[in-house]
Amino acid sequence: MTEIKKITKITLIWYGVAGLLFAFMYLVISDFYFYTIVQWPYDDPVGFWISGGVMLVLGITAIMAFFKKEWEEIKLFFLFSMMWLAYMIIMNIVAIVILSFPETPLMTMVTNIILLTFNLVLGLICWMKQRS
Repeated sequence: MTEIKKITKITLIWYGVAGLLFAFMYLVISDFYFYTIVQWPYDDPVGFWISGGVMLVLGITAIMAFFKKEWEEIKLFFLFSMMWLAYMIIMNIVAIVILSFPETPLMTMVTNIILLTFNLVLGLICWMKQRS
């Protein structure tokens, strides 16, 4: 069995905090955040709530994985997290290309793509370090 390395533990904390923070924004203050600050052009909170629920589950799971001792116990979660990040990057890029957004939502999506890409690269680095 392989022990979880320090960089992976730090990444799990990062995933947990980011997941819980975004879950809070998407679930609790979605009206204020999306319709007031970001000026999102659509008035349907269900999509935000679903995304917030997924991020809440991923954030809690990342924190739970932090307390595990063996890499094999969290490998599947880590793989799922990286697949979810890749999916979200692709979907954000597709949305930017296909849909027409005002400036503020467009820049929010670009910022999200940058953050998601950073998280994916961090996860891939951890995955490669755990394998060696």
